[in-house]
Amino acid sequence: MLQLKLTQKVQKELGLKPKDLNDIEDTNTKLGDWFVNIFYIDRRKSLIFMNEKTLFSFMLYGVKKDNIKKIELIFRNGLEQALAYESIEKDKINKILSDYSQTKLTKTDSKKMLGNMNDITSLYKHIIYSDGGLENCNLTEIMMQINRTPQRNIDWSYSIDRVKELVDQLS
Repeated sequence: MLQLKLTQKVQKELGLKPKDLNDIEDTNTKLGDWFVNIFYIDRRKSLIFMNEKTLFSFMLYGVKKDNIKKIELIFRNGLEQALAYESIEKDKINKILSDYSQTKLTKTDSKKMLGNMNDITSLYKHIIYSDGGLENCNLTEIMMQINRTPQRNIDWSYSIDRVKELVDQLS
């Protein structure tokens, strides 16, 4: 089961009240749960998804309000694309996605993870702006670069290496 842990900004964008959210449960998915936040870049609404086990992240920009309502579908499509860019085999991507056949929307539960997500969001913004904005940058390359940045909270490993370790355990 997929648990998307939504920040208050995302909850507000989706029109969700605390009573609308599910309780956080332990899950046994290979990659675990994901944190979701919303931010603006070049005045465009963007979503960032960050995995809590690996800190692997991807972002989607120019997301419209109608599309955000389909957050589960947006997530699955974005994850599939991000893993494909990282040369993860299609059958392993499908196994990961099958772990996420059901979705629960929950609140966030870790200030440490929110701090990581804020740091990663700042990295995205910094690199995008230093490349001249969304019109002049290669967002795929930026995502790959960020997932190859050492992360203190995973023992200075790269997020992509942690993802590949978990993916390699899939039979």
